[in-house]
Amino acid sequence: MKRFLPFLVFLLLHVLMACTTDYEVENQPSLVVEGWVDDGEFPVVILTTTLPVSEKRHDVSEIKEHIARWATVTVDDGERRVVLTGKVDKKYFPPYIYTTSEMRGRAGRTYRLTVEYKDFHAEAETYVPQPVALDSVRVLPCDDDTLYQIKAWFRDNPAEKNYYKFFTCVGTGSRMWLSSYMQTLDDAMFSPGEEVCHTVFKGRIVMHRDRYVPYYTSRDTLLVKFAQMDSVSFAFWNQMEHNMTLGNSPLTASRRNPSFNVRGALGYWCGYGATVWPVTIGDSIRHMQK
Repeated sequence: MKRFLPFLVFLLLHVLMACTTDYEVENQPSLVVEGWVDDGEFPVVILTTTLPVSEKRHDVSEIKEHIARWATVTVDDGERRVVLTGKVDKKYFPPYIYTTSEMRGRAGRTYRLTVEYKDFHAEAETYVPQPVALDSVRVLPCDDDTLYQIKAWFRDNPAEKNYYKFFTCVGTGSRMWLSSYMQTLDDAMFSPGEEVCHTVFKGRIVMHRDRYVPYYTSRDTLLVKFAQMDSVSFAFWNQMEHNMTLGNSPLTASRRNPSFNVRGALGYWCGYGATVWPVTIGDSIRHMQK
């Protein structure tokens, strides 16, 4: 089984594991693209190359050798084409992104991404849907009185086919949007017109060996991002969650690749109609106690 770890950062460090049918180690590197554009926000793209998995233990410091600097990255919104600028940004990991202040995402538009890096050429398209507002976000105690959960309420439009995803960004010095665990939602799950309530679990980094706890402490300050996405982006995140959930079990490990929507590389380029809600757990606790 060929395995490699492309370093994707969602909003974050994402690790994608791809499998084939033999047991040889993949030696040829692949380009990995992680990119997104939110309604009202600047596009962000992170580029790396794959790190082969072998019996050798790789150190996190090796990631810097796999950052793709000096690439030509462009985004076309149908009216104009903008070249993104590569820069160091320690709010992300790896701390190097491509972005621009000359273009913001706009709901209802399709965005075409092109990447040129060494011998690699990659392309992708994504659509930015309209944002859906959250009605409310509340902090509630868990059975363990030292931990807290977050619940969010929203209403789905029954006249449209919609797909949703929750992300979280914990801490004030980070822009690492992590996928809220098991919170990729197809509106087929909802009754028409009902107010939907979902628990927003803490994001999960699959490389961390510590026991995953999906709840929050009284010290946590975070942002909750509620994103509407198209069916292609939904397919990617739905499979990513499947792999992250089953990949930790030796009895039920997933062997399916995520549904990458980038041609010529691994990874994704997603458009989000996003609503962001700030949460300070300590302030919410004090409010509950009044």
